[in-house]
Amino acid sequence: MALSRRLGQNSANAAPPMEASTPTQNTESILNRNTPATSIYQTSVNLLDKLACIEGFEVYLASLFDESTVGKANGSSTPYLNPIQLLWDTFRQGTSLCVIYNALRPAEPLSTTLDESQNILRQRKDRVYRFVKACKDNQIVRDEDLFTISELFKDDTNSFVKVLKTIEIVVDTVQSRGLLDTSSLVEKPSARFAEAQLGPPQDNRDRVVKEFVETERRYVQDLELLQ
Repeated sequence: MALSRRLGQNSANAAPPMEASTPTQNTESILNRNTPATSIYQTSVNLLDKLACIEGFEVYLASLFDESTVGKANGSSTPYLNPIQLLWDTFRQGTSLCVIYNALRPAEPLSTTLDESQNILRQRKDRVYRFVKACKDNQIVRDEDLFTISELFKDDTNSFVKVLKTIEIVVDTVQSRGLLDTSSLVEKPSARFAEAQLGPPQDNRDRVVKEFVETERRYVQDLELLQ
């Protein structure tokens, strides 16, 4: 009796059996995550087509359609292999951002020219500053969505993503006001960028962009497989 009583007590005090974990919970958690809305590559392509409809911006896209101006934005003779690189170089000119802002038809347009006799880089950064300030002062873009001058001139794709977001907001505002004439577009810049054109990188920034795009594509493909 004493032995059976002790066994009963041990049984009562024993920890309840652990439930086996099932991997389906983790899988469901992954599948329930939101996939990226649009890749940086696709965002750049879509933005290019809209920018091509802005009056005065065609000069920055001349390298895509005129072989005599290949690489004009970056001062080289190498054609652009992807839209990210083209936009990166174009926005760094500063005046291109002023052209985009002026498409809003503000009361005080920004200067879109540079004095060749003065320090070009300093003037470009000044135009970038004026663009950012105008967007802030006129409440076109919220403070948290505005990029900084240093972010634009960094060789960092995370910073450039923020630059793209700012420009997208401004261009979408232009379009929402009925100031973007897409009917005037004869040839879309996006037609110039096929996936096959992502050739071997020419410099360090090319390598950064290429690695980012390829990593992003693999990530999106993995998410599609999980779905």
